[in-house]
Amino acid sequence: MRSLITLATALALAACSAGGDKQETAAAIAIDGTYKADVAATKLSEKPHTFTVKDGKYECSTCTPPYTIAADGAPQPVEGRDYWDAASIKVVDASTLEMTRYRKGAAIGMTKASLSADGQILTWTGTSADNAQGKSITNVSKSKRAGPAPAGAHAASGSWLAINEGAQIADESLTATISVKDGVVSQKFPTGESYEAKLGGPQVPLIGDKAGATVAVVAEGDGFKETDYVNGKAVSEFVYDPVDATTIKLTMRNLRDGSTEEYTLRKQ
Repeated sequence: MRSLITLATALALAACSAGGDKQETAAAIAIDGTYKADVAATKLSEKPHTFTVKDGKYECSTCTPPYTIAADGAPQPVEGRDYWDAASIKVVDASTLEMTRYRKGAAIGMTKASLSADGQILTWTGTSADNAQGKSITNVSKSKRAGPAPAGAHAASGSWLAINEGAQIADESLTATISVKDGVVSQKFPTGESYEAKLGGPQVPLIGDKAGATVAVVAEGDGFKETDYVNGKAVSEFVYDPVDATTIKLTMRNLRDGSTEEYTLRKQ
């Protein structure tokens, strides 16, 4: 699974095919080098994340698709996911939850959700080695409360909006080496995934991806658009729009839930 700016998730690859005799061209401004996302300049999705832990059950109503499982710490099957097939929810204490995801019986990542003393900030600490290199990576992000916990629910329940403040994101999740040359786009990620795709050409494998994702790219504006596919279905779009010789505006669209995030990538 690709790493650049897929902080929680949302990872895939790209595709869009050219129509008729249209010829795809390379970026008008050179894109060639290692780029890193500026966390402080990120515009995160304004869609809230809503979940409830109550009466021994965990319900995520804004997940795509929504699901409900017992909050007893034991792995339980969850359908409709590309990179995992089971999850467990453990109530650690009155302000802390642990969420673990599994694939084919093996744990692939754990996230701890910790509520602040005033109940207004939720800190997410996620650790996973589910990448091509098997490298363990930890990211810390925060959300602010957008809706109250239902009566009788765990205090961390409710609606939450992601915020930039206090985020501690590993370089491996923020960095990629990107090149557009002779009508071919290539990307290499620090966790070992990579692809090389012709503008306007067919889908190609995202090498090292755990879900067997494929990527296709087309020219768009002065840059290019990457559409990610898993199991033949488009799941994400990434539009790379060069601002100048050292800066790229990246717009990421989650095609499953309709959310959008914007990132500023700076050449290193």
